[in-house]
Formats: sequence, structure tokens, C-alpha cells
Amino acid sequence: MTILGQQLTANRSALGRFFAAVVEISHSGGNLLARIVRIRRDRVTLDELPDYLLRDIGIERSEIRSITRFGRREDGSA
Repeated sequence: MTILGQQLTANRSALGRFFAAVVEISHSGGNLLARIVRIRRDRVTLDELPDYLLRDIGIERSEIRSITRFGRREDGSA
């Protein structure tokens, strides 16, 4: 729970704390869903690019899944 969420629930009843926790969990779930949608959209976009454009941006076709999931490579490139 965020600090704001902790402050909001500090002086509430058990029912109030429960509803605050439900809102916090829903917000986290929404962020997760948005991330999944963004990853899938980026994969489709990169899959549609020809190999020479992928080379121009510094990635191989076989790296699309890991780049879209985890971001940059460990060596800091792409």
C-alpha cells in the first residue's frame, strides 16, 4: 500500500480500511492490465518492421519478446 493509502486508512474503521484496500488493489490491477496491453502492442509494432529497420534501432528479431517485456539489454543498448 502506498504512503497515501496508509495515511488515508490510519484513522478509519475496519470497514473503511477494507474499502481503501480494495481501491488500492483495483488501482494496481489496472496498472498491470495497462502494462500487458502496452507490451502486446509494442510486440506487434516491432514484429511488423522489416529486418533492416530493426537493425537500425539495434535489436534482432529474436530479441523482440525480451526487449518488450524487460526493456533494455543488460549492456545498456537498445
